[in-house]
Amino acid sequence: MEIELMNKQLTTTDIESCLAYTTANLWAFQMVQGENAISFNARDPTGRVWEFKLCTRNHGRYRKPVIRGDWLDYVREKGLTVNDSIILTMVAAENGVSFKIRVEPNLELDI
Repeated sequence: MEIELMNKQLTTTDIESCLAYTTANLWAFQMVQGENAISFNARDPTGRVWEFKLCTRNHGRYRKPVIRGDWLDYVREKGLTVNDSIILTMVAAENGVSFKIRVEPNLELDI
């Protein structure tokens, strides 16, 4: 079974710094109690595996999760721009879970 965790239009911050991740889907990543980061691999449609790191704030009212790790390398290699969409999915199988990542380019033309 494949579950969509994120389908997001990219912002300037997403392509220049880190990818903001939704707090509502933190359940998909089993962080160790007291830890604020977890590494995970995601496979793109070409079969390449990227190593990402999901991080949250250590303090404060809001956790504000972001994805780092290979994220900026992914942005550069895929030529991502503002308003492209990123889709992150989790695939549940008998032997655990895996993650997939793909891009849907923004095809709207500025006039």
